[in-house]
Amino acid sequence: MTRLDRKKTFKEQDTQTIKGLFGLVDSAMLKIYRISEDELDKICQLATDDELELFTKEDRKINESRKILKFLQEKIYTNED
Repeated sequence: MTRLDRKKTFKEQDTQTIKGLFGLVDSAMLKIYRISEDELDKICQLATDDELELFTKEDRKINESRKILKFLQEKIYTNED
């Protein structure tokens, strides 16, 4: 699914300012990956620890980015409820 398709599917809204360290990390993930809170919750539920580590890694290699895209395509965007 392309970003434009996602933009039509999900309501893009400004993220709330959440205080605390976990809120800061959540806000960064929402803005960096341009995802909604529901998508982030779904990713956190379905991803393994290794997959979550790839999401938060700063300097990713191309093959690691491919793994993230494959995860999103297979587990998040193909079986949307």
